[in-house]
Amino acid sequence: MPAVRFEKRFLLLAISILEMLLFSGIIYGWTSLVYILKQEGYFSDRCETTSGNGTQQNTQVNCQVITNTSTQDAPCYPACLEQDETLTQVFAISVVASQVASLFAGMALDYFGLRFIRTCFSVMMATAALLLGFSTREYPYVYLVYPGMILVGMCANITLLANVTVGNLFGSRRSTVITIITGSFGSSPVTFLVQKMLYVHFGVPFQHMCFVLACLCVPSLLATFTLFPKRKFLPNSQQEKRKDSQETERQQKENKSGAGEESESARPTEETFVQVVTSRLYLLHLAYTSVMNLNVIILVGTANIWFNMAAGNNNGHVSFWTDVFGFFQVSNVLVSPLCGFVYDLGLRGHAYRGPTMTSRRRAAVPVFIITSLTISLVFFFATLSVWDTSSVESSTGLLMTSAPDMLMTFVLHVVSRAFIGGGNTAFIANSFPARHLGRLIGMSYLVAGLVGLLQYPLIGWIKAAGSPFYVYIFVLVLSVVTFGHPTYISYHCRDVFAKEGRHPSQNLILENPVNGHLKRRSSV
Repeated sequence: MPAVRFEKRFLLLAISILEMLLFSGIIYGWTSLVYILKQEGYFSDRCETTSGNGTQQNTQVNCQVITNTSTQDAPCYPACLEQDETLTQVFAISVVASQVASLFAGMALDYFGLRFIRTCFSVMMATAALLLGFSTREYPYVYLVYPGMILVGMCANITLLANVTVGNLFGSRRSTVITIITGSFGSSPVTFLVQKMLYVHFGVPFQHMCFVLACLCVPSLLATFTLFPKRKFLPNSQQEKRKDSQETERQQKENKSGAGEESESARPTEETFVQVVTSRLYLLHLAYTSVMNLNVIILVGTANIWFNMAAGNNNGHVSFWTDVFGFFQVSNVLVSPLCGFVYDLGLRGHAYRGPTMTSRRRAAVPVFIITSLTISLVFFFATLSVWDTSSVESSTGLLMTSAPDMLMTFVLHVVSRAFIGGGNTAFIANSFPARHLGRLIGMSYLVAGLVGLLQYPLIGWIKAAGSPFYVYIFVLVLSVVTFGHPTYISYHCRDVFAKEGRHPSQNLILENPVNGHLKRRSSV
């Protein structure tokens, strides 16, 4: 496709960021939405049961935190663990639907083009907003929340795939731009946060805000047919493609040398989709991404329970921490360029003609180490906050329910979210052939969604234990195990460099193949 002008590139980037904030990962603003749903009495009928000794198993919602005059006299609905379980189930199903739809979205991007999936997410998001707008606490309209939130979840990664190829317009800054777009995905909970603040402080009805969200899909649909191409944006660098092809040819010839199948006239070929998805590197990356996705689902899905335990079931404090948590999630778009900067920084020490695929893979190691470290610390501090407060304070000196310690946990969560989303997308975009990008990203989200089904037994575990303490410990152990991914990448790239007869820190330049092999010379 012809080169895109400078002004249009930044216009497309601005549109992509705005769409990501409005439509993509708003499912992860669940902590704000679930507060509204509980205030509206959704599924409060689950609390109208009695225990074996005849006592009522519910607590009353403190409506006094709603400070606007129009909702001061609103009825107070009962709240209980059964209601929390049902609402958490809505969130869990929606997240799984989001991940499962990703593979089909990736295939649609590769085969039908950008315009097709952009039209899909605009129509689906408008439908989802309308379903939520027509839902009420009354039967059967309360069950409109299920299809509405499922469509919201499905739009999440479809919107991401529809916009992430915009990063290919920015050449050497591709990783940074991709992480800015994925960072907007992490900041998209601002949509439900704004709805919660309008609902609580200004008395704007929840249904009216959903109808406004549906109307905002119209400009997005217009941009699809006026500014975006029918196919997708591809990387501009032909030199980068040539180097990847040369390295792929060399690796294939080394694999075939023992069988005598090597030919001097063999032409460079890219890895096929099947070869990529069955490679050890990609399979390990799928496992890593799945664990990280499960960690985010568990933390966001149990945040309301976590805040209630940390705040002693004080509804005013829970509302406060929900707002603070939402504001921190919004800042994800500001933190995400750090991930791209770390990735691009790892590429600058290589040859001036451009890094090879192996060196681009190795550049992801610091990104994955930071991700594993921050997510491990998040669940370490979250575990301490739901443990016995006096014991934790006496043994560690930390009062994890205090404002400074809670804020520290939120900061770590934001950093980890930025590096999880940005690192996954940037690693796939830089480490594998561009023509498989949509399917590879979609496959990663699909597998992550299937692994995300583990949240069901984990939520049941929380209900049985009456606390997320043991679940947080389990997820903490999984987070520590993810350090194996950057370790494997480092050793894998070191082996490749050793076969080439050079140290990874050496600055070497690739030249034309000689007798079926790549000739190299030092740049010093």
